[in-house]
Amino acid sequence: MSTQEDNAPLPSPPFFSIPNVSNLRDPALYPPLTTSSGARLRPHVLFRSADVARIDLQGWQSMHALGVAHVFDLRSATEVEKGWAGIVGKEEQVGGEHGVHGENQKEWEIRPGWLEAMQQAGVKRTWTPVFADSDYSPDRLAERYGKYMDEDATGFVQAYTDILGNGGAAYREVFLYLAGLTPAKEKEEEGEKMGALIHCTAGKDRTGVFFAILFDFLGVPREMIAEEYNLTERGLGHLREEFMARLMQNPAFKKYILAQMTGKRLLVNDIAESMRGGGGGGQGAEGEVQVPPEIIEKGRQAALRMIGATKESMLKSLEMIDEQFGGAENYMRERCGLGDEELRRLRENLVMA
Repeated sequence: MSTQEDNAPLPSPPFFSIPNVSNLRDPALYPPLTTSSGARLRPHVLFRSADVARIDLQGWQSMHALGVAHVFDLRSATEVEKGWAGIVGKEEQVGGEHGVHGENQKEWEIRPGWLEAMQQAGVKRTWTPVFADSDYSPDRLAERYGKYMDEDATGFVQAYTDILGNGGAAYREVFLYLAGLTPAKEKEEEGEKMGALIHCTAGKDRTGVFFAILFDFLGVPREMIAEEYNLTERGLGHLREEFMARLMQNPAFKKYILAQMTGKRLLVNDIAESMRGGGGGGQGAEGEVQVPPEIIEKGRQAALRMIGATKESMLKSLEMIDEQFGGAENYMRERCGLGDEELRRLRENLVMA
């Protein structure tokens, strides 16, 4: 069920309300973010959001007015082509009893000409995908589904390890842009826009991992990093019920529900087979399976976890960065290829004296 918080107005700051884009915020403005020494992060330079492919020209003009000058798109080619449908399944797989066709359909559509509208508004774009196209095969997607469906934070940590293992080159592009900005201590030209908007499809996982690395490097306390990450649950709250309804019609989720009924472990191969169209989805040898309410609820909880952004997931992921990658700065050096000068300029440009 929808909660009252899902439908409550988002706090502004850090959120901004621009039509046709979800989870848009300036993380430096919450509450505001500070380093362990008490220095504030520079506002109006770092922005994050979900998919931007439904924004019209007026929306992009509003984005530019906020300070957004450059968009960094972390999505794969498949997601750029399909938008949210790349996560929740094809349109023909949803509908009917869940009531997902209608006024809210616009939440999932790609607006033709969105790239041209962005350019007309004076905003540049760099497409820097975290994952290669081959990583969006049914088998690779099934691995991620299985991790995000885990009933504790372990699955998210494993998924975020995968993102970090693949994302060094993509994140490098953003870091170099930020390192090249006018330092915060210098006076900016009147009207100059230089903010970077980093986004993926939900603005949650690949985007969240990027900001975790950056903020940890800048010295933001980890509890504060986790609290800012958790804001995504509010930023996507208005999509929660429809997301779950659509996702639960995905063949992989039907397979998950059937596995819960039989008490069997859901294998990656089973999920991949469902995503390729095999395995019968919600069908069994005897025809349509009647799923008990308690099993349906388990499916809903799994869908909720996929759109969730708990503080525990982020805190454990930050520990993983230490253990697997030697910490944020070491990751930026070894996986992103940044040197002393780039790292110095990142601190100078993003932390206010």
